[in-house]
Amino acid sequence: MGVLQDKVDLSLLVYGDGIVDNFKNNSLFFYEKYQKSDKSVTSINVGDIKVGGFYFLHYLDDSNWMRWSPVFVADYRKFSNVVILMGVNFNFIPLEVRVSIFDKFIKEEDFENDRTLKVNYQGVYNELLKFGFEYALMEFNLIQVKFAHRISMDMVPRFLYSQHPQNKYDPNKLMQIWNAKIGDKDKRHKEMMVSMLSDFYDINGEIKDQYKLLKEHIQRIQKSLEKYGGK
Repeated sequence: MGVLQDKVDLSLLVYGDGIVDNFKNNSLFFYEKYQKSDKSVTSINVGDIKVGGFYFLHYLDDSNWMRWSPVFVADYRKFSNVVILMGVNFNFIPLEVRVSIFDKFIKEEDFENDRTLKVNYQGVYNELLKFGFEYALMEFNLIQVKFAHRISMDMVPRFLYSQHPQNKYDPNKLMQIWNAKIGDKDKRHKEMMVSMLSDFYDINGEIKDQYKLLKEHIQRIQKSLEKYGGK
């Protein structure tokens, strides 16, 4: 058990009666902050998003799970005139698993100094892969990020147990997705390891034959880019 788990356990005692009550209270708390930010939940320019930070993104996309995304930014990539944030989308991860994924990356000093975490893409991806949630590490085209809020470290224990009120939290649905993907985890991992992110955003070309398990994911990205990428 690490420092994050300790702080989450304390938060669950302070801000509600059990996980369900905490989740409801935290979701409403952050929703209000997104309307009127402060030092703990701060509206920022999208260009100020940093690797190793927790953010809430208002994203232009047809999927509500992408449109209102609580994320941890693990990396970013640039190619041509495109900037892609690589973010862990908590909407795809059950509440009880979120702390376990991040506990190893966080130190007491990170809370004390409200600093971004020292991480890289591979380290975060590997940790997600251990739990079978590597597919939650998703691509966000910076031009499609409409608004962004930085979550201060002292708010992270509550943030991990929250969600935008327009998104219904359904643990059974999350486990259905997990069960559907876990069997092909190794094959999907192999495709990811040889993938080129620029292929995902090449809307003028054919999706390469090497992408079989990732094909639907790439199609979703390209559909979103065509509809919202110029706005």
